Order: sequence, then C-alpha cells, then structure tokens
Amino acid sequence: MIQQFKVFPFQPTGKALFIGVFALFACVLSACSSAPRSLTYYLLHTTGDSAYTVNKASTAVVIDKITLPEYLKHRGLVYQTSDTNLHISTSHLWAEPVDEGLTKALTSALASKQVSLLRPDHYASEEAIHMALHLNDFVSTYEGEVILSGQYVITHVKGQTQSYPFLFKTPLEDDGFSPSIKAMRNTIQQLAEDIRKTVTKSA
Repeated sequence: MIQQFKVFPFQPTGKALFIGVFALFACVLSACSSAPRSLTYYLLHTTGDSAYTVNKASTAVVIDKITLPEYLKHRGLVYQTSDTNLHISTSHLWAEPVDEGLTKALTSALASKQVSLLRPDHYASEEAIHMALHLNDFVSTYEGEVILSGQYVITHVKGQTQSYPFLFKTPLEDDGFSPSIKAMRNTIQQLAEDIRKTVTKSA
C-alpha cells in the first residue's frame, strides 16, 4: 500500500529570512578575506651604488662564508616584538636572500673604504686575506633600533686566524619596514668600517 504525503509550500518566517541574509553576508566576507594580499619586496643593498673596480691600492678580502641565524633564512622581514618574541611578516618580503643582499651591501660599503670584498670564485690568487662572517642577530627591535651582532673571522695571508666580535646599533627614525632597512644599511656601514680597520692593520 502506497502512503501519500501532503507537501505544504514553504512560507519563510522573519527569523528564517534573517538567517538566510546573514549566511549570504558571511559568504561574501569569506570571499573577500580569501582574496590574495598584496606583497611588498625590499632590497638590503642600494641599487644606486656603482660597480667597484679592484685596483692595486685596495686591500683584497675574500669572503668565504656568511652564516645567518635561522630566522633570517625566511623571505619575510623580521621584527622583534618583545624580549622573547619575533614576528616574521608574510606580506613584506626580501627581494633576494639576506646573505646575498648583505654581501652586496658590505661589498659596496668596503669599496668606498678602499677594501675589495671578493668571492672565492672571483679571486684566484692566494695573496689575499680571507674572512668568514657569522651573524648572531640582525633585526629591528621593539626598543626602536636595529641590532647587528656576531663575529667575523680573519685568516691572514701568513695563515694566522683571529676572531673579532661586534655589536652595532642604529636608532629607527620612524615606524615601518622602510626605516628599518635604512637603519640596517647604517649598521652595515659600521661593520665595514670595523673590518677596514682590522684588515688594513693586517695588510
């Protein structure tokens, strides 16, 4: 025996209508929030720096290695938010790896001081000072400054090796990542001057 059921037309109530409108609004918000965010890229070195030609009057330093802390191996720019916490941005990014930008910036800074920073594959002669650079920290902090710390290890032409620790600070002139980059460049200039003093004494 087949049972028959009566189908009644649906009559939306005020409550049902409100729920439907709210669900539609939530879907619109979800679509907006899932839209891709714009990304901003930054350079650590200055593109306006002219290429430096090695001359006989300059001191040659071969950069063998740069060691970075783990948080600088990310493409996102980093900000220290407290004594124990770091924030790594997902929308403000380095245009190139930090060690690459650091090498370019340091090469330019040393070039103006008559020191040639060279890569091993660009310099075949053994008559050069070798350097390894190890960074402990390179970051903008909640205290309104950029800190660059670590050590560089110099191997002299005669084979002696010596380590030189460093700590440089530059105050931030304003909030935001662009002022942080400018302060970072300033600390690299300080590091370059320190390296210059060391290698010219050794030359």
